[in-house]
Amino acid sequence: MSHTNDHWKTILQRGANALSFRITSPPTAVKPTMVAEPAPQKRALPVLVYHAVAVCALVDGWVAGGEGEVLIDRPAVLTRQKLANAKAAEPPGSTQSPFSTGYAADYRLELARLAWLAIIDDPPARLEALATAYTPPEPRVKLV
Repeated sequence: MSHTNDHWKTILQRGANALSFRITSPPTAVKPTMVAEPAPQKRALPVLVYHAVAVCALVDGWVAGGEGEVLIDRPAVLTRQKLANAKAAEPPGSTQSPFSTGYAADYRLELARLAWLAIIDDPPARLEALATAYTPPEPRVKLV
């Protein structure tokens, strides 16, 4: 593996792009709550990208809570709130709106940036340590 750190940001961006966002609050909630979770993949991800997905989902939890191992700045919180509001405004069963797509892309960049700040001191070790700290949400059971 290379000793330079020029590939880590790309790995983190790939990890952030492999996330999907869903609203967990009821439709009548005043303030929507959202969770980031690994999106279903058509083929297996490389190990580093798989760890990056876990780290980006963990960083999403930090942004949602307002605190974590890195300083959570206001633009990240506002971008997440815009995405949550756009996803909550979509009617159930409809296709994703252009607003949700744009806000999701913007928020994924924020997640990759914050994840880089979390692993910058020792990328390989910190990526693995943070990935093991991530606990995925409970699987959704679809009752038909």
